[in-house]
Amino acid sequence: MRAALMAATALFSLLAAPALAQTVSTSEKADTATVVIYRDQPVDTVELMERSRQSWSRLDREGLALIVETRTIDVPAGDAVIRFEGVSTGIVPQSVTIEGLPSAVLEQNADFDLLTPGALLDKSIGDSVTVVQTNPATGREEVRTAVVRSGGAGAVLEIDGRYEALSCSGLIQRVIFEDVPEGLSDQPSLSIRTRSDAPGRYTVTLAYLSTGLQWSTDYVARLSPDGRTLDLTGWLTLANFGGTSFPDAPVQVVAGDLQTTGRSVPVDPVLRRRSPGCWPQDTTTNGVNPDMKDAYGDYPVAVPAPPAPPPPPAMARAPETEVYDIVVTGSRIAEQGELGDYKIFTLPSPTTVAARQTKQVRFLERTAVPYDRVNRQWLRTLWEEPGETETSTPRVVFRLRNTEAGGLGLALPGGNWSLRQILPDGRSVLAGEAETEDRPVGLPLELTRGDASDVEVRTRVTGDGERTRRALTTQWREVEVVVSNFGGDAETVELIPMEFGETGFRITRQSLRSAVTESGWPAWTLTVPPEDSVTLTYRYEVTE
Repeated sequence: MRAALMAATALFSLLAAPALAQTVSTSEKADTATVVIYRDQPVDTVELMERSRQSWSRLDREGLALIVETRTIDVPAGDAVIRFEGVSTGIVPQSVTIEGLPSAVLEQNADFDLLTPGALLDKSIGDSVTVVQTNPATGREEVRTAVVRSGGAGAVLEIDGRYEALSCSGLIQRVIFEDVPEGLSDQPSLSIRTRSDAPGRYTVTLAYLSTGLQWSTDYVARLSPDGRTLDLTGWLTLANFGGTSFPDAPVQVVAGDLQTTGRSVPVDPVLRRRSPGCWPQDTTTNGVNPDMKDAYGDYPVAVPAPPAPPPPPAMARAPETEVYDIVVTGSRIAEQGELGDYKIFTLPSPTTVAARQTKQVRFLERTAVPYDRVNRQWLRTLWEEPGETETSTPRVVFRLRNTEAGGLGLALPGGNWSLRQILPDGRSVLAGEAETEDRPVGLPLELTRGDASDVEVRTRVTGDGERTRRALTTQWREVEVVVSNFGGDAETVELIPMEFGETGFRITRQSLRSAVTESGWPAWTLTVPPEDSVTLTYRYEVTE
């Protein structure tokens, strides 16, 4: 039986042996890297940070960036394999392009064989390892040399001409591997097969898409005490949820609705796990394993630790826990440019986009930006019962003009706004928060702060009816609106009929003249003196 087992094991080892080795040239890291981060819609910074604290979050598989690396590689003569290590953990392999090679690429592979106990065994068949066992008689550890004869699907070791099913005898405590087998890594890598007439050293450009990187926008608006102007600061937040750092990289972010198919996603790594594979009596030597509970778990293994990387700059230090670093760099301002239909923001200097880190960079600084403050109330009367009065509170809206004359004049990516009121004594208090979409130059920008504290709107339908002519029914309604100001300053109130989107809507009678706003809807704008009221009456029609 033992002879048959040895023959079977030898045959398995022969079948599992690798093909004839090719010359392998390895590029361990990029010389330089450029990072361009896209987004398909505005990203909420707070929500992004909340999700980063969830252990089941897949943020490393979301977002999209273009990574462009330059690498110096040695290309051997003849058939060779070139390995690019240190690529982004979110690399999308089908998007890779390589320029600068002396010959064509014959084959390209994305290697996702990650370092696990099962992968170590599979890649070490026929290799010698060190086994540390406990002598059951003395209780002392004994170090012995063994040869791996079968992989993670059923690990078998040859020790002194005898065969042990790993973790089945109850004696083996751990296995020590002298080095990491070729092709295994704790990070994904890219390999290509080339054929060159002569050896040489070349600088190549490696470009690919990657997930795991996102960006968002936040604004801080400081409202002056006079209520007429504000100072504005804009921040870009860069978030790297992947496991790869990009040191001293030129970084750009692209604003606009990027059309994506959702298919630019990385390949999940292969995780090879070990199966017990114990024989009926657990070992070909002697004894029966008295306790099989450890046979179904991963056994302890040891591999040489890689050399420690040099410490990154202090401001870009990756955290030792799952909490993400937040780095703020505000000495210079990002520059805005054009990229076809998109807007591109270039950070003022190269920066380190470290793994598991968020970084904030200023991209906007404006002072004394004029704004208008209005109290906006939407009037809903089409389905109200005549005679009933509805009381409501309008919303406070700040209107800015996104033009050079209006103090802005640049594309504003959508994001969250923090509104701070500057008091006469110089102190700053939170006045509210707002949210905006992407706004190009020339279009108005509106920030809705919250409910007005001193303004009340009372709406009442005073009459209604309908008429039918040539199978067309027209409904009409008469409305009275009373706007009251209980504060000590005059208030501007904007009243908008929500029925303007109905078919055939038109205003047939009004006590105050309406006008079409920059946003395209009809509205009445009233100035209500302090501690006073203004009344509006109007009649409108819609068709069914």
